[in-house]
Amino acid sequence: MTTKLLSVSLLLNNKKKWAKNLSIQIRNFLINNNIDVLSESCAQSAQVLITIGGDGTILYHKSKFSQPIFAIGSQSSFICNACEKDWQKKLEPIIKNGFETEKRTMLSSWLDNKRLPDALNEVVIRNREHRILNLRLFLGKKRFVFQADGILFSTATGSSAYAYSCGGSEMNPLSKDYQVVAIAPYRRNFSPMIVPSSMTCEAHVDSTCTADAVIDGQYEVAVKRKCTLVIKVSKREFLFVR
Repeated sequence: MTTKLLSVSLLLNNKKKWAKNLSIQIRNFLINNNIDVLSESCAQSAQVLITIGGDGTILYHKSKFSQPIFAIGSQSSFICNACEKDWQKKLEPIIKNGFETEKRTMLSSWLDNKRLPDALNEVVIRNREHRILNLRLFLGKKRFVFQADGILFSTATGSSAYAYSCGGSEMNPLSKDYQVVAIAPYRRNFSPMIVPSSMTCEAHVDSTCTADAVIDGQYEVAVKRKCTLVIKVSKREFLFVR
């Protein structure tokens, strides 16, 4: 079912000059098409958010807002709806015919019982030092013990990014399942695994060296020596405008 577009708020990466310049063009285009453009301070009241900057701009704002997002990035952006050259072509039919939302699975995680922000791409534990981590992983009734530079839990959306570079599979972005991938496992003693959405994963870091837990490359927290990370599919879904 389509919804008529009535109001938007523009959220841009202010560090990118092209994003600032483009936001002016987009604002004028929307106003000329009778779409209300709310300031960023009023973004919570907007029907749709338009992010301008790239994949990182989506990941930065995803935890702050619940509205569906239409994302505009550069030519190298991977999960954005449009790029700086074709945004008008992609927006025009939405203004004319309305929009639908596309749901993407997110991951919830707890580090030693502390809730971390939900991830749209991946949750990673990565060694901060040049040493290997001793890891124990529990997937349902299965138990794996191995050593690696780190471990990541990827959504289907994020499967084409860090997970894929580490040897994981590129999944259908609409899949509700997720993936576990070891980062440079010793002697390749752990192979990437796709995990059913109903299953909870528990990873134990038994090493005494320091590491970091990183969410979507945006949120980072130091990991205590010997810790437990619990991962499962979030009840919240991320919404793209289509």
